[in-house]
Amino acid sequence: MTGGQTTEAGDHSRGTIDRGSEATGLRVRDAIRQSGLKQRKIASVIGIDETKLSKALSGRRRFTADELLGVATATGVTVRWLLGDESQVSALPPNPAAAAVSDDDANPRRTIAETAWTLFGRYGFDAVRIADIAAASGVSAPSIHYYFANKSRLFDAALDYSVKLAFDRQIAWLDDIADPAQRLESLLKLQSPLGRTERGEWSIWLQTWTRMALEGSALSNYPLSYERWSRTVQTTLEDGQRTGCFRGGDPRAMADELTSLLDGLGIKVLTGVMDTETFSRRLRSYLDRAIMHPTEPATATPADRLKESS
Repeated sequence: MTGGQTTEAGDHSRGTIDRGSEATGLRVRDAIRQSGLKQRKIASVIGIDETKLSKALSGRRRFTADELLGVATATGVTVRWLLGDESQVSALPPNPAAAAVSDDDANPRRTIAETAWTLFGRYGFDAVRIADIAAASGVSAPSIHYYFANKSRLFDAALDYSVKLAFDRQIAWLDDIADPAQRLESLLKLQSPLGRTERGEWSIWLQTWTRMALEGSALSNYPLSYERWSRTVQTTLEDGQRTGCFRGGDPRAMADELTSLLDGLGIKVLTGVMDTETFSRRLRSYLDRAIMHPTEPATATPADRLKESS
């Protein structure tokens, strides 16, 4: 996030992005064309019929946040690009290495990386073989080596995919939320390991932290991704301090503490040491003590709504 507020609030309760539907439709159409997928397939992936998709592509119907996220995931573009690169939410630019891949190579490379992401997240880097990824991707092992020099490079591509998923969710769901307290609530929920996809991302991130601790941070561009995530939290806190709903203090230090708490609690949930109810309770307690302005009604904190929605 940049810390600014959107000029068109939209209807977040329906998950609808309220802006330039015709321009967004044109970008979605271009993304579908470049992906080589049929509109019928895209409609099926995002859970709507072809008639609704056609209306959205022509600007007669707005894409919901979930639909934009589905299109971005299926076609390989970012939600930020679909929205015309006007998002208020911080996000990584497209991976330069991936952008250099030719159109003919883009789809197989992405399919292999996404398959590797699933297997690495479920079974771990050491347990997954190139042969396993080849079989699950429907390609040969030599084909994988054509796109990726070794398994470590393939893990890096899976990490890039994880980062893309996380930031695409933020942009699709948070960009039209002007209220800092509501934005922080949604941000923490989106980044917590409470859902199936989020748990897969956390598994990849946890393995990345382990590799970095053992091999050195120079082997991964993940620190840059984490810095962007931390800045997103920081600018949300700064917005809340300006509007008076968050306590005063050093927003950088507060963001470091909050993200560190979320990391620690998330690891406990991922490893089964803590259940999700305790996770929500611990997070609520911290937000009430350290983030929310003391005059804020205790029954209306973002953490309370976070617990109710989890």
